[in-house]
Amino acid sequence: MDEHDTAQADDTAQADDTAQADDAEHGDAHAPIRHEVEVAVSCTRAWDAYVHGLEEWWHPSWTAFGTGLDRIEVEPHAGGRIVEHGRDGEQREWGEVLEAEPGDRFAHTFHLSHEGDPTVVTVDFDDLPHGGTRVRLVHGGWNESNLAGRAKHTDWPMLLERYRAHAQHV
Repeated sequence: MDEHDTAQADDTAQADDTAQADDAEHGDAHAPIRHEVEVAVSCTRAWDAYVHGLEEWWHPSWTAFGTGLDRIEVEPHAGGRIVEHGRDGEQREWGEVLEAEPGDRFAHTFHLSHEGDPTVVTVDFDDLPHGGTRVRLVHGGWNESNLAGRAKHTDWPMLLERYRAHAQHV
């Protein structure tokens, strides 16, 4: 991926951020949060970096307990769990894996930092014509029971930049 492609990916991510903000501002507070990023690796490598490298790119301060992140365990199969292990030995399940199709899709429930029903994070990995992968993240499932926590999930662009850096350097 050259500088033009990186700039184009940044523009796309900014456009997605604007669309998300517009949805929320125009009364669609239940709308899914959507972001995408391009990475200069194959779909398989991008998927592996997202799933198996989650503890490497996830922000270490953003934990269920605030005591610091020791590791994140991902059981990468339908029905598997995503579990945070804190430095103090505490564990918290972040969600359940719904779909795990290597190189194509990873979907899971999510309830790290909001009350109510779990939400659903779906990540799709698509080949780009010039090489590399477009990674599309949709965080949906917002309803009255969990909507108050939606604002806590505005940092996906920063997390995806951390993910991109990790994916392109593993």
